[in-house]
Amino acid sequence: MMKIQHIIALLVLSNLIVYQFTTFHYYYKKSTQFNNESSLDSSPLNIIKNYATAFSIPEGVAVALPSILISSEEDAKVDRKIYGGTNDKAHLGGFTDIDLQGISPYVWKLMINYFGVKSVLDVGCGRGISSSWFDIHGVEVLCAEGSHDAVTKTMLRSPQTQIVEHDFSRGPWWPSKTIDAVWCVEFLEHVGRNFHLNYIPAFRKAAFIFVSHSRWGGWHHVEVHEAGWWIAKMEGYGFVYSQFFTEKVRNEARREKNNKVMSPKANETYNAQHVWLNMMVFINPVVASLPEHQHLFAEGGCYVDKKDGVLITRDCDGRNEKDVESIMPKEFISLKITDEMDEEWEELVKKNISPEDK
Repeated sequence: MMKIQHIIALLVLSNLIVYQFTTFHYYYKKSTQFNNESSLDSSPLNIIKNYATAFSIPEGVAVALPSILISSEEDAKVDRKIYGGTNDKAHLGGFTDIDLQGISPYVWKLMINYFGVKSVLDVGCGRGISSSWFDIHGVEVLCAEGSHDAVTKTMLRSPQTQIVEHDFSRGPWWPSKTIDAVWCVEFLEHVGRNFHLNYIPAFRKAAFIFVSHSRWGGWHHVEVHEAGWWIAKMEGYGFVYSQFFTEKVRNEARREKNNKVMSPKANETYNAQHVWLNMMVFINPVVASLPEHQHLFAEGGCYVDKKDGVLITRDCDGRNEKDVESIMPKEFISLKITDEMDEEWEELVKKNISPEDK
């Protein structure tokens, strides 16, 4: 007579087989759907490799699928109001000359100094304002954007190597190598969940995902939800939500706002509302655990003091001769930021925005 343990084991095995078959069938259909628009091999082995299942890191080289432009006659029928996107399809565009609600140098410096970020993928980068800040401050940058109009107006210094023009409604794309962080502001709400599996592979290549969501209307806002919805959805894809890091980032954006720091836009201070109100920070353990990303989580670990219950630490650099310190190797040290970098970026932005904003 078969034991109950054996029956349970058979049920688990049968469910696993069904799951693997249905997952394979789904990605086979996806691959054949996009095979006419990319160079991905549609053989079964390569489908599994290129459209990685479960929570694994996508491999291979993804082929970018640029937006399909519309005629000037068609474009004239699209009432874009204040938004850019000339000759883009109606679901694209949605960018403005400069949107201070998504710009936060305080948070970007936190990403470098505290998180240890040295490489960034900016998903939905628009004109590359955020990307150009990271670039000028020594971060390896890749900018992914669907709007051809935005790409032609980029602020990035080396667009040939730093920009990927890809419309995520046409198919999946991901960078060729893993990166420290995704920066993604004012993007999620623009892409329907029927296309999630086209941008999630790009997120899977990052150790950290810094991403905002929207709770209001706007140009092609088709996925407007509360934070809880997005947290559950993203965790369903294998990313781990960090309340601690989320609050740290939001508080830094609030501190910038409260300090009334002047921006490159004439007579306006930074007020990154998208960040201090709706940014979420996720960890992707599969990438964060790789040896090449162990420089992340860069908070200094040598004890200094504890004030009002707050732990104060510093980088372990051997300055305390009384204690033996494990000095961090060079590759674990955060990038150095200078005032000259800040000034260079601000001048770049001023040169690339409309005269009335200068």
